[in-house]
Amino acid sequence: MPAAEAAVDRDAARRLVTGALIDAGLPVTAVGEDRWLTRLEGVRKRTIPVLLHLDERSLKVSSLLAGRPDEQHDAVHRLLLHRNQRPAPVHFAVDDEGDLLLVGRVPLVALDARAVDELLGLVLAMADDVFDRVLATGFAGYLAAEQRWRAREGLPPNPVGDPVRTP
Repeated sequence: MPAAEAAVDRDAARRLVTGALIDAGLPVTAVGEDRWLTRLEGVRKRTIPVLLHLDERSLKVSSLLAGRPDEQHDAVHRLLLHRNQRPAPVHFAVDDEGDLLLVGRVPLVALDARAVDELLGLVLAMADDVFDRVLATGFAGYLAAEQRWRAREGLPPNPVGDPVRTP
């Protein structure tokens, strides 16, 4: 593909990505060349930051699910690896610091508004689906301390750490 034609395709891809985010009513912040930050609102994970990065061949997405678990790393990783068995353009990953991520990509040749919507929808669904279990497993000590503090202060329990609600 000639360089001029590739540049036109990237320009079209830029317009498509930003247009899809705006059309979805999502906040969009440019954070560098061909990088945008947006925010999804989940039910369980209320704020889901998403970085979109357009490279030479694909649109990549990444989102922080949770920090490095305080405890039971193996159980948390097993949960997420089990979820990765499902075929999808988005999957769970761990970064160099041990933080838990959702990452995905779609090739530029397949990029359209529906593909952007699918990527974002999968990030939202997957984050909401596992968030409470990740917290209850990997941050149980923190949640127990928070529940004790809430009880002392006369506050209602945090539903994530509520043993009745947590699966």
